[in-house]
Amino acid sequence: MKRFSFNLEKLLQLREFEEKNAKTELAAAISAADRIRLDLRDTASERVRVNKNRNENIDIRGLMALENYVRRLDLRKEELLEQLAAAELCVEEKRTLFTAAMQKRSVLDKLKEKQFALWRKESMSAEEKAVEDAAYGATNTKENL
Repeated sequence: MKRFSFNLEKLLQLREFEEKNAKTELAAAISAADRIRLDLRDTASERVRVNKNRNENIDIRGLMALENYVRRLDLRKEELLEQLAAAELCVEEKRTLFTAAMQKRSVLDKLKEKQFALWRKESMSAEEKAVEDAAYGATNTKENL
């Protein structure tokens, strides 16, 4: 019996490649969103630290400088929140693409499994038939002698 071969093997390999790329892109998008979250957390921590130091500074120039710094931190926080929203949208888009790529590959995997099961069944039947023919042939040969 001939070896099993899947006609759409090249297409399956392409789908696997596309799935791997989609997974990599999703991981990169998640990583970018996580970096933004870390920056946001660091900015919030810095604002808390500066607010604690406000009471220690009595000099008017120092207070004005701290107030300007706090405003800058607030602006940075707003920028990071906008970036985070965009990054989250990107993550969802990449997740959708990854899911679609997974489904496309999965369909071909299932088709390959079905074809393999059918091939195996036919192969077993052919093998059983060959054994039966051999056994029947040996029986006929003994009777003729």
